[in-house]
Amino acid sequence: MTVAENAAPHFEIERVVKRTFSVIGNNFLVFALLSLIATIPSAALTWAEPPPSAEFFDVNTIMLTAATVLVYVISMFILQAALVHGTIADLNGQRASFADCLSTGLKHFVPLLLIAIVYFFVVFVGLLFFIVAGVIIAVMLSVAVPVRVVEHTRVLASLDRSHDLTNGHRWAIFGLFVAYFIAQLVVETVVSMIVVSILGAGFMAAPTPEAAVAAAAAANSWPTILATALAQMITAVLSATGTASIYYELRQIKEGIGPEALAAVFD
Repeated sequence: MTVAENAAPHFEIERVVKRTFSVIGNNFLVFALLSLIATIPSAALTWAEPPPSAEFFDVNTIMLTAATVLVYVISMFILQAALVHGTIADLNGQRASFADCLSTGLKHFVPLLLIAIVYFFVVFVGLLFFIVAGVIIAVMLSVAVPVRVVEHTRVLASLDRSHDLTNGHRWAIFGLFVAYFIAQLVVETVVSMIVVSILGAGFMAAPTPEAAVAAAAAANSWPTILATALAQMITAVLSATGTASIYYELRQIKEGIGPEALAAVFD
């Protein structure tokens, strides 16, 4: 019997991190393919950004940007649900199927969109009154997505359920989110360094202001888009899988629920 299968009396960050990376390692190819759901629209959004010399308020530019943002938001919710499915399936000792994960993502899109609207509204209100209050609310509601996907609860019930599950473990969850955030910054920093190394020579070697503008426009070229997409693939998978692992940890330590019981909802 593995450590992940034993109920524990308290939230253990180390166990959650190990479980997260174990799930990602076991399903690397499937999760990488799933991450393209959000990465492709994001890359399109980067490509659609006007160069420095373009008219910012051009109608076509605004419409194209709005369309790509909308597609990106939709794809992110589909990806989150799909990765939650894959994580729970893996914890049950099963291989995460790309088709099943994608099907779950599509099925839960509308409820997840509504959850996100409520989530961002209450967090925003909390931040307006007191920054700490906004952070606390964000942690309280942090596992609403896996709650919806696994338990099929309604929108407000998913948020309320997240509040109950995180109760008593919010400092540990907050610490884990800080660790994930630092990891994300490291990834983005490394990617930025790669971009600078590729494009920096173009700025330095530009003999004229016109050439410098052309080099700046290269920020929309394939090296930047590829590097940004890679960073977003990594952070999206880490975020969604990590949140699902936190949810599993909370169900395990508070209710004694094992992976078999969680994965049964997918049968």
